[in-house]
Amino acid sequence: MASRERMELAGKRFLVTGGTGFIGSYVVDALVEAGAGEVVAFDAQPRAENVESASARGNVRVLEGDVRDVDAVRRAAEGADGVFHLAVLPLRPCVDDPRLCLDVNVVGTFNLLEAAQRAGARKVVVSSASSVYGDTHATMDESHPLAGRTMYAASKIAGESFARAFHDGHGLDYVVLRYMNVYGPRQAGGLIASVLGRLRAGEPPVVQGDGSQSFDFVHVADVASANLRAMEADVTDEAFNVGSGGEATVREIVEHLIRLTGSELKPVYDTETRVLMTRRVGSNEKAVRLLGWRPGYDLERGLRDVVEAA
Repeated sequence: MASRERMELAGKRFLVTGGTGFIGSYVVDALVEAGAGEVVAFDAQPRAENVESASARGNVRVLEGDVRDVDAVRRAAEGADGVFHLAVLPLRPCVDDPRLCLDVNVVGTFNLLEAAQRAGARKVVVSSASSVYGDTHATMDESHPLAGRTMYAASKIAGESFARAFHDGHGLDYVVLRYMNVYGPRQAGGLIASVLGRLRAGEPPVVQGDGSQSFDFVHVADVASANLRAMEADVTDEAFNVGSGGEATVREIVEHLIRLTGSELKPVYDTETRVLMTRRVGSNEKAVRLLGWRPGYDLERGLRDVVEAA
């Protein structure tokens, strides 16, 4: 569905929640590169080092605040032409503290959408995740049932539903982006960061299962560019998978990293630990077709980027 008009990024004011985090800081970088007039990086625990380069090149304001704080979110959204919502409680903390998951990911998303609507923002790009689809061996497109059964997935499904409700009830334009397995420099956790950390420490990487589980690994810079394309495209009330269009096994990732670091260590396979997921791969065809977005990093280039930045 087409939105009211195409958004020009240059000279505009944007709010990025979670703006100094892993993905959020890359969105800030991309907005500065696109000539945004002002970028507000709103974060509960700001990591100013992640936006230091962007701050030196453009008008970036780091604002400490929590999406659970209604007044703080409303102040941050004032005057925003567009909003990128990346603040999130990740999967593991959602498992450990379901009520915090509710407060941050569900109520926090409602607070953000309400603030954007009250501020007259033209569009919100809502970050979701492939977790909403649940566990499946199918290559998922956006018509795949939302069958996630974790608290994290449930919170993301709720956030998507709120975006649709604000669109229908208040005319707030939005796009939902469902990320596959995002990786890149500045990432604190995840498979690639874990393997690199052990290799750098002279310790063999530990792989759960036999390493045959496979995923779509998408570079964070490509995720950031998808966010900008979603904001500027004349598209609303739609959800898109954001993935590389490729697939790699955990074993392949580990072997690539060992080669790129020049290590002689061999992985250790933990066959006693139950592997919770064996495949999660999604089609990115809809984003390519409707947003005009294409990933720029293949796996070799992306992993080399991470290794060189480490």
